[in-house]
Amino acid sequence: MAERLRRAREEAGLTLRQVAARANLAPSTVQKVESGKIVPSVAVMVRLADALNRRASFFIEDDAQAVADIRFVPRGAGRRVGKASAPVRFDQIAEPLVNPKMEAFLIQVRPGGRSGSDEPIIYRGEEIVVCTRGTLVFEVRGQQYGLRCGDTLHFKGDIPHSWFNPGPGDAEMLMVCAFVYS
Repeated sequence: MAERLRRAREEAGLTLRQVAARANLAPSTVQKVESGKIVPSVAVMVRLADALNRRASFFIEDDAQAVADIRFVPRGAGRRVGKASAPVRFDQIAEPLVNPKMEAFLIQVRPGGRSGSDEPIIYRGEEIVVCTRGTLVFEVRGQQYGLRCGDTLHFKGDIPHSWFNPGPGDAEMLMVCAFVYS
């Protein structure tokens, strides 16, 4: 991710401070991510992608992948993001298309796992979440929504939001994000 962040920042002709201001982050945070000293939370990764007019998966996708207008991903074949032991694990289940407008992830969340530290997620676009196992709590615009298996939540991405698994068991959600680029 560090190399991709640096490359995207340079391609946009922005300084670390400019990216930090656009992402509403401290310049030191952007510098630490770009130098590989820290791995950003989901919230920070989304903010950086939005600041650089990129999809969040830009930081994790395979450069060698051919661009297509149709993709088939068999069950269990999504690209894994993060370690199996991490409190939150993403499987990217929608491979990039030509000029994509949305992304989809199957996200496993262990008890106590959350979208990030104290920073809410904010981006230009929309999000649909379907809880497929366990219980998740989403906080959107200060209101909490408890999702159980089969529940759906749809909201604008520019509304500050975050999520967590209150436990006691593992939870899973299908998250589809439609991004708007300037």
